[in-house]
Amino acid sequence: MNALDDFGLLLVDDHPLFRDGLAMALQNRAPGLRVCAVASADEADVLLADESQVFDLVLLDYRLQGTDGLRAAQRLRSRHCNVSFGLMSGLDDASLPLRVRDAGLVAYLSKALEVDALIEALQQLAAGETVFCEAADTPLSQPNGTAQFGLTTRQLSVLQMLATGATNKVIAQHLGISPATVKNHLDAIFEKMGATNRVQAVVMAQALLSAA
Repeated sequence: MNALDDFGLLLVDDHPLFRDGLAMALQNRAPGLRVCAVASADEADVLLADESQVFDLVLLDYRLQGTDGLRAAQRLRSRHCNVSFGLMSGLDDASLPLRVRDAGLVAYLSKALEVDALIEALQQLAAGETVFCEAADTPLSQPNGTAQFGLTTRQLSVLQMLATGATNKVIAQHLGISPATVKNHLDAIFEKMGATNRVQAVVMAQALLSAA
């Protein structure tokens, strides 16, 4: 049995295109998943109070009209303690995952995650685990040994783990993404750095990061 069969997910996002598109994509990839999507925390509150509606996880966008998802999640969590809460964001804010964890939520998911990676994260959550991804991919601005290559935050994270000799599977598990996504990141990193193979990339990464 798939971990997401009959798993109830409530999405809260005030951007209809993203909200409805994500709900449809998740439903297509995980037919057993029950997905409901609303535009506000108040709408979520009404659904959560309806005993005929059963949800396992409420996933809120960080940027909601009139409030932020973290405050909204804390308010809803105090009223509906039998449901887990998580946050999604497209912001490049390195403090958010830690703030979400400290607030007692079970997940921080980047909006940059591909659908397959999001499904994997939801499966982990359905199994009772917590998932805290890093902030969204954005170009790095801080000066360091890798800035010359224009690597994104996520690519730098992959590169740092690559430098330790981690396999694609280990990198994927650590960052909460799929191995296929790791491979795509590595292909982009190799191209940006001019590396022709993994060994060369590891050596370059170790040299660059030690000099940063």
